[in-house]
Amino acid sequence: MPRISVIIPAHDAETTLATTVESARLAGADEILVVDDGSRDGTRALAQQLAGVRLIERDRAGGPGVARNAGLAASTGDFVVFLDSDDRMTPGSLTALGSAMTTGVVATLGRFLAVDEHHEPIDIGTWASEQLRPVVRRRGHYVPSARGFSSEALVTRLVTPPPSGILVRRAAAVRIGGYDVALRRSEDIDFLVRLSREGTLAAVNEVVVHYRRTPSQRSQATGARQRGRLRALGRMIWTAPTRRERWAMARGAAAHYFDRAEVRWHGATTPRDRIIAVRSYIIGTVFRCLGAVSACRSTI
Repeated sequence: MPRISVIIPAHDAETTLATTVESARLAGADEILVVDDGSRDGTRALAQQLAGVRLIERDRAGGPGVARNAGLAASTGDFVVFLDSDDRMTPGSLTALGSAMTTGVVATLGRFLAVDEHHEPIDIGTWASEQLRPVVRRRGHYVPSARGFSSEALVTRLVTPPPSGILVRRAAAVRIGGYDVALRRSEDIDFLVRLSREGTLAAVNEVVVHYRRTPSQRSQATGARQRGRLRALGRMIWTAPTRRERWAMARGAAAHYFDRAEVRWHGATTPRDRIIAVRSYIIGTVFRCLGAVSACRSTI
């Protein structure tokens, strides 16, 4: 039987780690790895006490991407799932994800439920398998349509689930080099974009993970997050392996920001709304230009 390794990157996570590990166990994990990423609290000592946990120790914090890659290198399963140290898998969720892991599929995704620090649902929306269009429902699962589920689809919709709770073929994750540690934001969508070139991404229409959002996360200024996302998208477009993919990704990103600008402008009630609309239009124009320039480059 194929084995599933759950990899939990942890930094100063002593208050949430135990419940996260227990959720991985109830989800059906065959191996649980905790990567302590330079924690300054009792995370490492707690991980050493948890039954059935392999602890990977890092003395200096390198960030989620570095910690996930360390866990990937140490894992022994045929499949891996990355689970943030304050999120929870739902019971039996790995069986649900595994049921869609057919020939040619490199990763399966499910729905997530956003919760607060008390694990109560909060109104920031849930990612649903139906958003992964073009997809069609087949035998209870959502799989790519004839057009395929491509990197363009990921970028053009700017829709990506949190990094927690995605079942990935370990061999495919290793082939693409794991997470890009040069990216400090949007490294999860970059990982999925590169993974989509290795095979099919499928999805199940079940909640597989509770994604925790703290008040500090929800109240963070969006400026830094937005700039990081834009840099990541620009990098993904520029480094895409073919002209067609570079142009399609840039065109889709531009269309997203043009639509956003139009909606914001017509619904504007304050000067700030109009400024945001103009900024979105400028961003869309930049992506359109980036697409034209990158499409003129030779295939990498």
